[in-house]
Amino acid sequence: MAEMKLDLNFKRADGYNAKMSIPDARTDVTGVEAAAFMDQVIATQIFQPSGSPMAEKVSAQLVSTDITELSL
Repeated sequence: MAEMKLDLNFKRADGYNAKMSIPDARTDVTGVEAAAFMDQVIATQIFQPSGSPMAEKVSAQLVSTDITELSL
């Protein structure tokens, strides 16, 4: 069974990197949608890891992970 997540990478105001992972992402998410969401995160400053708000978009990736359950 494949699991899909959306990884959004930002540069924080203090210069450090931050990653936001959104589980159960749609498989048809577009770059335009991801960029628009990231712009909202930056504009609202709602997420401030270590007290430093997201300041710049770096990248976005859809990540698919295949999981195979094993019988024990």
